[in-house]
Amino acid sequence: MIGTILAGIGSGLLGSLGMGAGAILLVYLRVFGGMEQIQAQGVNLLFFLPIAGLSLFLHSRKGLVQWKNGLLCAAAGIPMVFAGVWLAGYLGGVWLSKLFALLLVYIGVRELRMKEEKKNPSSPGQDSSPSR
Repeated sequence: MIGTILAGIGSGLLGSLGMGAGAILLVYLRVFGGMEQIQAQGVNLLFFLPIAGLSLFLHSRKGLVQWKNGLLCAAAGIPMVFAGVWLAGYLGGVWLSKLFALLLVYIGVRELRMKEEKKNPSSPGQDSSPSR
């Protein structure tokens, strides 16, 4: 019980910092909480709503929200929620788990590559030799 509370608090804190804590919460619910993939994703989405609301409130107070772009994204995103729910029900928990694992691997590899690019800032096509 204490582990669940700590995982929720930690995910909430990371999520409010924009660190993608939903993935952490989802993995925790699957591995340690014993939930099925679809249930864990539902809990994760419900957990996201108050965090998103708080973040939107705080960022809008500082003038950091582009409302026109946000409303356009919401208008496109809301119908996609229903499409995603349908697709999740169609695929089932086993496929969702596999696709989520692939997504995590992809994100991990991408992050490692970005870290390497920051270490080696010279891009292909640019001559790194000094000019004459």
